[in-house]
Amino acid sequence: MAKHNNQCLVKREDRTYLETYNCEYIKSPKPERFARAMKQFYRPDFVLSHFVHYSTVTTDLATEKRHTKGKFIQDATTNLNLERFVDEIEEGVLIHAKTTVPAETFSRDKMCKPNAPSHCMVGIPCPDDLPFSDALHTKNVFHNEKGEFCNCWTNRKVEKYWLPKLKDALSNVGSGV
Repeated sequence: MAKHNNQCLVKREDRTYLETYNCEYIKSPKPERFARAMKQFYRPDFVLSHFVHYSTVTTDLATEKRHTKGKFIQDATTNLNLERFVDEIEEGVLIHAKTTVPAETFSRDKMCKPNAPSHCMVGIPCPDDLPFSDALHTKNVFHNEKGEFCNCWTNRKVEKYWLPKLKDALSNVGSGV
């Protein structure tokens, strides 16, 4: 990040979205309070419909009261035979690879520093060994050993395993491979 540069930032054309946005503001494994936002594995015959953001319609939720024999509970399942949460470290993770609007990066010199008054919209990687604190993550207090501001953690499995696979696949697009 350049100092005293008030130009807006844009995604580099030579980088994929995965590469650009592989920096999560909440370090994995996520705190327990994010349980329902964590990704789940389902048996295919259990999921009737899935919407983009956390709205999974399962056979449990879609069961009509008259078919429940008096045990109607309209809640998410806890049946591990039908649903379980993904181990974010070993199995899979959702990366919010979305564009930050360039205008949101204009005030980064004021917002992307320790104890800034507002949220920094630019992801600045923290060292892997920096502990995450759920109680402090919204207060702009994380910094590296030099005292420089940071606010997200790179997923190294994505960086070392998935990103090379993506780049290889993209290099074959249009080549018939």
